[in-house]
Amino acid sequence: MALFSRFFGKKNPLDIPLSQLRETHVKLDMQIRKIEAEMLEIDRQIALLFEQAKKAKSKAEELTIATKIKTLNQRKKNLQNTHFQLNKQMMLVSNLMIIKENEAILKNTPTWKILHEMSPEELEQRLTEMQLDTQNLNENLNQMLGYTDQALSTGVEFETDEELAEILDTIRAVKEGELEPDVAAEKVTGEERKKKHLELEEL
Repeated sequence: MALFSRFFGKKNPLDIPLSQLRETHVKLDMQIRKIEAEMLEIDRQIALLFEQAKKAKSKAEELTIATKIKTLNQRKKNLQNTHFQLNKQMMLVSNLMIIKENEAILKNTPTWKILHEMSPEELEQRLTEMQLDTQNLNENLNQMLGYTDQALSTGVEFETDEELAEILDTIRAVKEGELEPDVAAEKVTGEERKKKHLELEEL
């Protein structure tokens, strides 16, 4: 019950006022946008460092640049994990808002009683797992309540290969003209893999 207790204390989630949920939704949205902007800025800085590396005149200078890239890349990985957690929280609040907006209708169904009988922890888990929509709300909820308990992931696993050797190899590829700085930045931050994955999904 980490999110509910953080924002709303020990209230039953179904007793949280809709206005309070909307305020929380706005705050989460602002945090997510801020993190996304910071990640884009990190990508830009890494690309600039690879551009700078093209002019490096010594191994020591290459190592200094590689170390800066490694630090920036680690910062981005941390931000990605935070971004994932915030999106989970956004899903939770969005689902609860939909339930509250339809509270009058739901109170006349057995589903409402089942929801109220759930522990706050279980309800939070269920609402994080589902993406509700207003058109099929009751059907979605019944499906959700039929799910078996699943342990939610506490984070995202990202590739952790940040060895300076790999970054240095990429720097050398940039210097030799094999890679453009922006492509090198995508390779190091993992954006290149994401693009390929999206292209495959579109086929």
